[in-house]
This record gives sequence, structure tokens and C-alpha cells, in this order.
Amino acid sequence: MRVVPMRISLLLLFLLFALITPLQAQIDPIPNLTIQPIPIRGGDIIPPYGLFNQFFPGPPNQTPPFYPANSDPNGIGNFRGVAAMGYTFGSATDNHGNPYGVVTDIRVYQGEYVGGETASANSGGATKSAPSRGTFVEI
Repeated sequence: MRVVPMRISLLLLFLLFALITPLQAQIDPIPNLTIQPIPIRGGDIIPPYGLFNQFFPGPPNQTPPFYPANSDPNGIGNFRGVAAMGYTFGSATDNHGNPYGVVTDIRVYQGEYVGGETASANSGGATKSAPSRGTFVEI
């Protein structure tokens, strides 16, 4: 009979922790941009880093799993425009002489999107949807 109160206690402890833990956005706001783009919903989960609001095209049957070569490379939600991407690979050596393989994922977006605009200075962080246009580079 003590199992039920313990489960309730754990649930209450989890809810308390969840409510007091500050949430952080995956991306930082872009300075001097009135209407911020909103990331796509979902994406790839890459352990141990977590969720990325991107889908990574690449060869099938890999770990982590990639999407087919013609997958949508876009990382901005409610976007209509042109997206281009490229991967580079090279080597690097740290100051202890350890070699590393370095892979970059570069994406460029240009077009129209519906993003979030701050409603007012005293809105408590509320936003409203607003259309905009822009060019973005992700590295």
C-alpha cells in the first residue's frame, strides 16, 4: 500500500521540478530582427546531444538514421522560398596532437516565412504571428 503514495510523491516532485526549471530555446533570437523565424516541428534526435530541429539527408541505414537525398533541408517553419545546403569534411588536430574529423552542415534560406513578433513591451513574452522575408545562413 505504500507504493501508491510514493508514486504520487515522485509525480509531484517531477511536476515541481518541471515547473520551476527555466526553459531555453534551441536557437537564440537573431539580434535586430523584429520577426523571428520559428524552427520546424520535430527533427532528428542525435545522442548524446538531443533534438535538432533539422532533418539530415544522407545515406540510408546509418546511425543516426538519415533521410533520403531529396528530403526537405529547411529548418524554418512556415517557410516558402529557396533552401540550399552543403556538407564539408576535413581534418583537425588539437593541441595534444589528437586527430579529428570535422564535418560541417551549412544551410542557406531565402524567402518568405511566418514567424513570431513580440506583441508589446509589457506582454510577458507573448508573441503574435507575422509574415516576413529574409535570408538566413546556418552553420
